[in-house]
Amino acid sequence: MSLPRERILENIKTTLEQISVANGYNNDIESVQRWMQHGNSLFDMPCIIIAAASEEQHPGPAPLVSCSLAVELTLWYRQPENDNVSTDTRLNSLLEDVMRALYADYTRGGLAQDTEITAIMPFESVEGQPNTGLIIEVAVAYRYYRDNPAQAG
Repeated sequence: MSLPRERILENIKTTLEQISVANGYNNDIESVQRWMQHGNSLFDMPCIIIAAASEEQHPGPAPLVSCSLAVELTLWYRQPENDNVSTDTRLNSLLEDVMRALYADYTRGGLAQDTEITAIMPFESVEGQPNTGLIIEVAVAYRYYRDNPAQAG
């Protein structure tokens, strides 16, 4: 069995893969990937790259360890040149879908106590650049047993 943090990251990936018009969302997310040191494919957009960031751990309540796992979602978007809708409007529509998906089960399938979006930052982009997007920071509160780190608490 893998650590709860790994299962949480996989749950987030599976959750975001469900974003499609056919499933009642505003947009289709074409690709959801976990971060790869050697690079990720940005061929199919919109695309979300999921990466674990910092994690705080605190003892207790015994025999548990309480954690706050930061997860970074990098949402990539390429707006067609013939699209006259503002880029912010398109990004906000995609953000709404991500928010709806993440908050549909804030327990990450029973692995966590809470999931919350803590920050949203646009990419620094230059006019005419082909790609744009948002960095969405998520905090997942969860616990595991000190004597068995693979067991969620």
